[in-house]
Amino acid sequence: MSGIEYKGSCVCGLTSYIAFDLNDISYCHCVQCRKMTGHFMAASQVSRENIKIKGKIKWFYTHEGSRHGFCDNCGANMFWQNDNKPTISVTAGSIEDSKELGTCHHIFTDEKGCYYNINSDEPQSEGYDDMVGSSE
Repeated sequence: MSGIEYKGSCVCGLTSYIAFDLNDISYCHCVQCRKMTGHFMAASQVSRENIKIKGKIKWFYTHEGSRHGFCDNCGANMFWQNDNKPTISVTAGSIEDSKELGTCHHIFTDEKGCYYNINSDEPQSEGYDDMVGSSE
């Protein structure tokens, strides 16, 4: 592992990670992410090879092949993973120092809540693979 190092943790501190070369933060507006977070999810992808996780994670599948990871103790939503991709996403709120990261795009905008607007110049997509890339 090499590149810029990022550290992250949950609320209670029992689950943590060290990741290298996080991608810029993207926003997911899908129904599952909104229900998991109370709003849309902000997260950064990283290659599974570039992250080391410590602590006990409880995984919950929102649908086949797509799961969210929570600290087993405090319940903080920390990770999202598509089983068919070589990446894992860390929630932006769990990153201890994200000042080097920018924002890049919004996905699943067709599922966004009716109670907010997306006031952003970043690219927007109604799906996942057409914006993030089907080869990731």
